Amino acid sequence: MPPANVEQLPGQTDTVRYWPALDGLRGLAVLAVVLFHAQVSQVRGGFAGVDIFFVLSGFLITSQLLHELHCAGSIRWSHFFMRRLVRLQPALLLMLLAYILAWVAGWIPGPGSTVARDVGTVLLAMAHWARALDWYPPDYLGHAWSLGIEEQFYLLWALLLAAMGRYAARRWNVLLLALAGAIASMIWMLWLHTTGAGPVRLYNGLDTRAMALLFGCALASGLHTRQPHLLVDTPRPLHHASRSRTASVIGPMALSLLLLAMVSVEWRHPLMFPWGYASLALTAALLVWALVAAPTGLCSTLLAWPPLVAVGKISYGLYLWHYPLFRVAEAQAPKAGISVPFAMALAACLTVLAAWVSYVLLERPLRMCLASHYRPKA
Repeated sequence: MPPANVEQLPGQTDTVRYWPALDGLRGLAVLAVVLFHAQVSQVRGGFAGVDIFFVLSGFLITSQLLHELHCAGSIRWSHFFMRRLVRLQPALLLMLLAYILAWVAGWIPGPGSTVARDVGTVLLAMAHWARALDWYPPDYLGHAWSLGIEEQFYLLWALLLAAMGRYAARRWNVLLLALAGAIASMIWMLWLHTTGAGPVRLYNGLDTRAMALLFGCALASGLHTRQPHLLVDTPRPLHHASRSRTASVIGPMALSLLLLAMVSVEWRHPLMFPWGYASLALTAALLVWALVAAPTGLCSTLLAWPPLVAVGKISYGLYLWHYPLFRVAEAQAPKAGISVPFAMALAACLTVLAAWVSYVLLERPLRMCLASHYRPKA
């Protein structure tokens, strides 16, 4: 799921910095996922966009939490929970309402009990476990597995840092905790794989996919410890010759590797568990670091391309709407007497429209309205 970036709102100062290139990276990631679900054969590794989302989520959420800890001296978990609720739930509820109406119209098969079960599974952020443990995986809402992983991780990670209190503010503590958790998740995935767990279990479990989120957390905590001015929107100049030179080398290499993975990697290949997914997460983390460390570098310039940034801004809506619309289009095309590719193209247009409406009428207004109520104060 696309992570919630922190936008620079009018009048807002001393907040977590906004990087347009990260929105562009989010735009690239969601395009890869959409093309993957559209079954475009040239983008068979488009699932890698989800790993980018996970790393970005860990990075941005940890940046917010550590900034709040620095400003206020503590992390107010209830405020964090409300921010996540406002950021994620309204757009999700709108999509689920449309899903129910589509079932009423006869475009989605199955009894009402199945629809209610699937909607409840998504609202309870349990779609990933329903898939991983083969309980009752949602069909037309199958993409919600990543929403469940991120929502559960957000709450658990914030609760852990809040419980650590001042220990979370001590040098290296959060970095070491995040790295230890990422390594433990990777080892756990390897152990499950060697003992016979299938790819669906390994791909969808919070325990195995927390690795990517925690690499993002480690990056944010490392920057917060060593170079906090990179994370906070202050007048201090960002340019540093040595850091920029390093980022100018690492950034293009990381971006090239991720693009290569998007067109060549199979999600269920045995070597992906855990080595492939660990490599994707580390590569995405290196790219995020390069974008943050060199905001005027080549990769930042490319990913800050305005159309790609615009896609990134509506990426949450694109992710929410594309999969059920694609499934409906694929199923209804023969009944409507049109070709499946044409129906999928129509679904893609509807996805963009729904995502734009969701962003303009729900996501951005609510975020701006409540930002002042849940902003850390010194």
